[in-house]
Amino acid sequence: MADNQLFTPAALKDFPFFASFSLDQLQTILNGVRVLSLAENQIIFRQGELAGVMYLIMNGRVKIEGQDSSGVLYKYGEMGRGQVCGELSLLSQAFSRVTITTTCASDVLILDRPLILELMRTADPEQVLNIFFVLDEQSRAVSELGFREILAKRVLASQMEAEKQRALTQMVAGVAHEINTPLSVINTAVNIMARELAAPVEVTIQRAADIAESLELMRLNVERADRLMQDFKKISVSQLRDEKESFDIAEAVEATIGLVFVSLKHSYIHIKFHNQLAEDQKMCIGYRGYLSQVVINLLTNVERYAYPKGVGGIVNVTIQMEDDAHYRLSVQDGGRGISPADQAHIFEPFFTTGRAIGGTGLGLSIVHNLVVTALKGEIRLKSEAGKGTEFVVIFPRKNSE
Repeated sequence: MADNQLFTPAALKDFPFFASFSLDQLQTILNGVRVLSLAENQIIFRQGELAGVMYLIMNGRVKIEGQDSSGVLYKYGEMGRGQVCGELSLLSQAFSRVTITTTCASDVLILDRPLILELMRTADPEQVLNIFFVLDEQSRAVSELGFREILAKRVLASQMEAEKQRALTQMVAGVAHEINTPLSVINTAVNIMARELAAPVEVTIQRAADIAESLELMRLNVERADRLMQDFKKISVSQLRDEKESFDIAEAVEATIGLVFVSLKHSYIHIKFHNQLAEDQKMCIGYRGYLSQVVINLLTNVERYAYPKGVGGIVNVTIQMEDDAHYRLSVQDGGRGISPADQAHIFEPFFTTGRAIGGTGLGLSIVHNLVVTALKGEIRLKSEAGKGTEFVVIFPRKNSE
């Protein structure tokens, strides 16, 4: 219910929009306007609508949001008592570029186009100039807020993409280093066979055994190299295309762990994978690339913060069913843990306690963003200083979007 004391000439004169008008003029205005009382989270007008009125906020607050052509939502800020909204759409008779929603119970004064035109016709030039000055100042403030929001989101998006590429680059370097071992073994085995077969002499039992051993070494190391390359191909391609697909989630997590372990083993970190899914629970519909990136970032975070400086330790990665329709993926370490003060900010962009050791503060922000927006799930944190950390990701078995 609107407070009638808000809708008096004296009350209107307190607002910058009407400050230059006399009490008699304001009474005339009040005689021709409507009052609208709105509940919390009620939309006043939507983006794309042709607003035929302008709203003066007499009491309460509203938020201003808009979507760009790609569907990204931007928050331009909030407005409160004494400010007006819908003026640009009304005056230009164009479709609204934003959506206005109340953030609490609010009372607004509705000023339609005929009333505004009549107001300007009967007002003196100074009063008209004051109206445009107030509207210009307000529009400029909202535009600056919107620009900063768009700029911040684009900077964050570019930083997150750079972080994603950095993780892939590290994985490429790790795979390239790891694949040198089987190639070296294969090369040695080939040299042994070449030596043994160089001269057409009698094949003894010992020579046959040496050749057989060389062939077996070659076979095992070719398989190892092929497995590394196949796992890397699945992860790198899926991260680049980000397409929804049906895949074996246990196999996807294990393959990602296998590649990350190539780098982590040099830090003396041992990863134990616990697949607690039944055979008929493994197939899911979702984004393999996004899931792989979540696992990569969580494990990389363990190396950097839980077990720094090569102290080493164990990481338990478990995949199981949370319920009939959701998976539960947990990454648990026994490292340094996270302080309660830091836990409150752990998913915020650019928050890091490891700037000196190369931390960007984007790893867990990327994880949170991917879990919530791409996997349509949630992430939980459980940690105690000195006793380790556990991240738990709950997400649907079938991604409906």
